[in-house]
Amino acid sequence: MWKYFLLLFLPVASLHATGDSLRYLGPRDTIFLTVSGNDKFFEHQIVPGQTVFSLARFYGVSMDVLRFYNPSLNFNAVAIGQKVKVPIPNRAIIRYKPAKFNPKLYAPVFYRIKPGDNLFRISRVYFKMPEDTIIARAKLGNNKLQPGRLLRIGWLKLGGIPAGEQVIVPVPPTLKKLVNLKKTFDDYKANKKEVRHQGVAIWEKEAPGSRNYFALHESAPLRSIIELYNPVTKRTVYAEVLGRIPQNAYQNNNLAVVLSPQTAKMLGAKDPRFFIKVKYYK
Repeated sequence: MWKYFLLLFLPVASLHATGDSLRYLGPRDTIFLTVSGNDKFFEHQIVPGQTVFSLARFYGVSMDVLRFYNPSLNFNAVAIGQKVKVPIPNRAIIRYKPAKFNPKLYAPVFYRIKPGDNLFRISRVYFKMPEDTIIARAKLGNNKLQPGRLLRIGWLKLGGIPAGEQVIVPVPPTLKKLVNLKKTFDDYKANKKEVRHQGVAIWEKEAPGSRNYFALHESAPLRSIIELYNPVTKRTVYAEVLGRIPQNAYQNNNLAVVLSPQTAKMLGAKDPRFFIKVKYYK
């Protein structure tokens, strides 16, 4: 029981795997999964000797997928200590102990209960396993789920995800476009001056649903790419500057940028005006 309490109150900063210079998972690592929609992911902290490219191969995902899950990460210069979100396919999780199970060959996998979770969602939707198994492993009294509590889901092999279990998550065309914009943004900034500012972003919710990522900006170079960060949703999106903001078209003295509907929706915007942080190079 004392082991459970130690896991329950682990500090947030420690909820990631590291491995070492030779392995991306070690016997001391523990996987703490987060679930968002149908996606499961965890954080891996880069240590000396590791590269993000080898990390992608180890966990069986493409670089485009990693870029989508880590939009603010500069993949050309990933530093020691940086955390990378890694998606994990459900089929790669060992949910039941195989014969002659050796715990030294596996990293335990846990899921932290969040508000609104229930046993059916966790067992059947998230991890596709019987409710009784979840209850027995966690010793749930009266089947109560407390937000923040850790549930043992299974194990992940320390050798990585075998070729037969690797699932390369397909990236929709709109997201591939976003990944390409991020790469263009990173490539453009060499020997350029960084400019940051913040203010109000405006978009027209009733405008046609264009699938392009573009923006109108007062001073960023035309046809260049700007970085847009929504601090409320903590989402980062990149957009091409197609023009200037028309004078007197919008009544707002703190207007920073005008966005296409697709750009605003990817930022998680719900209102036609919201706070935004902008970064670009010139």
